[in-house]
Amino acid sequence: MAWIEVLLPFRAQNNFEGAALLSQNQNLMRLAAAWPRVRRTLPDPPDPGEEVDLDQVWQSTKIDFPGWAEMTQIHLVGVMAGFKVLKGNQVIFPDGSLSHLSEALLRKQAAGEFLATMDLKPGDLKR
Repeated sequence: MAWIEVLLPFRAQNNFEGAALLSQNQNLMRLAAAWPRVRRTLPDPPDPGEEVDLDQVWQSTKIDFPGWAEMTQIHLVGVMAGFKVLKGNQVIFPDGSLSHLSEALLRKQAAGEFLATMDLKPGDLKR
């Protein structure tokens, strides 16, 4: 079984609290947006039907924190603090994925910023 399948039940939860925290902090938004591209090494996925302890998976996952800091232009101390918040609130997952609500929030935020930068309204894109 692949990690994407193993972590699906965690990602699919309606984690409104985690998304709310994310929406209120620009550094957390930057860290979450870059998370899928952060280099990491995961342990082997569990066998089918085996119970998954998310904390144990995190403990066995190696993360390139300096690379993440460089990607986001956030000081390493800020990356480490943000990681604890994102991980603890199940916004990010070891395989590089995000909770479905957090992913939707990031997409909406990016689309809104793009439209504002280009001085467009949502209907302008349909033409």
